Amino acid sequence: MKSARATVSAAALAVALTGGLFIAGAGTANAQVGIDLWVREAPPPPRHEVIPPPPEPGHVWVGGHWAWHDRWDWEEGHYAAPPHPHAHWVPGHWRTRPDGRHMWVEGHWR
Repeated sequence: MKSARATVSAAALAVALTGGLFIAGAGTANAQVGIDLWVREAPPPPRHEVIPPPPEPGHVWVGGHWAWHDRWDWEEGHYAAPPHPHAHWVPGHWRTRPDGRHMWVEGHWR
């Protein structure tokens, strides 16, 4: 229980320090801790990326995106190898709640 309280306290501190951040989804002491970051400020428009040729046949381009690290930082796109022959990449995206908060939903292989 002490660990769960520490997680909640850390989340409250993060909200207080950032002023525009909302943290939800803290787990319990016995569960894996997962924290979703909700940002009040919308991400900038995506940057145009020049996609180079793949390093090897079959590699897939994973596009860049804006990430929140106490400010907006661009994370460059890169190539990735699929985990199995029929896998395809589902791009990540920003999800916006009705109250205007934004959360990054990670891309994944399907």
